[in-house]
Amino acid sequence: MMRMRVVTAALLLGLGACGGGGDDGGGDGGTVDHRPNVTGAYASTGTMTLVIFGQSQTNDFSDTIRIAAGAGSNKTALNLRSDAFECGDGFPGTMTGERAFSVQQTECQVHLDEQNCDGTLTVRSGTGNRDEAGTLRLSMKGDFSSRNCAPIPVTGQFTIELSGNRTGE
Repeated sequence: MMRMRVVTAALLLGLGACGGGGDDGGGDGGTVDHRPNVTGAYASTGTMTLVIFGQSQTNDFSDTIRIAAGAGSNKTALNLRSDAFECGDGFPGTMTGERAFSVQQTECQVHLDEQNCDGTLTVRSGTGNRDEAGTLRLSMKGDFSSRNCAPIPVTGQFTIELSGNRTGE
């Protein structure tokens, strides 16, 4: 029995040394463009958690996330846009795997028509991926501040967790 474990371990080590396993993303020399695996429009639902004055509140949240290839020849650059947050040039992203990406730090000005107020939304970090079944999962964290929404300026943190499928747009 002990001999079988030693042989199995040796075979696994041998396969690993031959590169018969994971995808480190470096085998193609950076020439493969994986962005089409995630680009498109996604009707997404999930939650938005706000922390204001130390109090946390989680609400249902829906949005359409539009992911496009970034401009230029960089085959990892992405641009994410949200229908809920009009954020100028959108949120820049970078492919980190075959179907995974990160969202870079971005600051944008937002206007909430319902409350007739303005604010700043700062995405500090974010990640996303599209699983083999085609579902996009997106998570973003950051800070927000409002200027004229209440008697005093309000600042806090937010976390958005969304998932959804391509809409065909």
